[in-house]
Amino acid sequence: MNLWKGALAIVAALAIGGVAVTGAIAQTVNAWTPKPVAAAPYKAPHKPRTTIADVRAKIAPPNQSKTWRVPVVEDKHLRAAWHQLAVFDSTPTLRVADHQTAFIVWEGQIEVTIQGVEPFVATKGFMVRVPYRRAFSMKNVGTVPSLHFEIFNADATILYEESSATLPKPPSRMNWYLSRLDAPDSLTRQPQPIFYDFLASPAAGAFVSDDRMFVNRIRGQARNCDPQPATSIGHFHADYAEFWFIMEGQISYNIEGVPFFVSEPGDIVYVPAGRWHSAANHCPGFDTRIAINGYPGGSHHWPVNNQPPTPPISGKGYLD
Repeated sequence: MNLWKGALAIVAALAIGGVAVTGAIAQTVNAWTPKPVAAAPYKAPHKPRTTIADVRAKIAPPNQSKTWRVPVVEDKHLRAAWHQLAVFDSTPTLRVADHQTAFIVWEGQIEVTIQGVEPFVATKGFMVRVPYRRAFSMKNVGTVPSLHFEIFNADATILYEESSATLPKPPSRMNWYLSRLDAPDSLTRQPQPIFYDFLASPAAGAFVSDDRMFVNRIRGQARNCDPQPATSIGHFHADYAEFWFIMEGQISYNIEGVPFFVSEPGDIVYVPAGRWHSAANHCPGFDTRIAINGYPGGSHHWPVNNQPPTPPISGKGYLD
């Protein structure tokens, strides 16, 4: 009976004082959070900082002008890679069953074809998103190899067109089956455009904000050129890794267990879940990092001054 009365009281409070309750929920709180005792390790292909030169060094000289793909991120939430297309080469026409996909073009000229969108040519700085189940392909239409950074959900299921002349090897313990699909995602469900020329019109704000992918433009300007102090540890994420594509300028990083460094355009910076990290605009001019993770509403765990002693450990956790 007491529980029932309590529930009624909560419902009444929500009905009468909704604004006050919402305001209370919006306030920050402190909570005991599990954090690795030792910094969460970097597992291949992940590195604190991956440059384009690092990626190209993995390609044998005879193949450097050909089509290749080098993974940079492969964790439980997202997969990302640098993908070069040789002159006149193109990707197959693909669909992704249940997840949005994103690309950042960095070199060359790529004609992008997305179902329901007039084909367009993307050059350096273009950001592209493809709603789920929309057929898409990319073709190098320039005179030099093109280069783009591709971001897929880790659980993305790649579908091939019924008219495909050939199919790749199916995933392990699976076979290909021709199936009828539900309608593709709307082109306008999300307010952000399908493509955006960032370098022509730099601006901050989310570009992809789905429940399984967040691609967010963070832009600012440094006050000075001084390195971040070692005491600027920033925050950590309890459940997910995060990585950044450096779009313009310089971004400095303090990452737990990693020496301070300054990143440049085209760099990919990665931090595993549970590691303190702090990113800051460096000088001169404006700086932009594209923050990428799988949680648009993910939690940021900040340090608490005068950390109190941990309460006694009484037993197993709630879900253990």
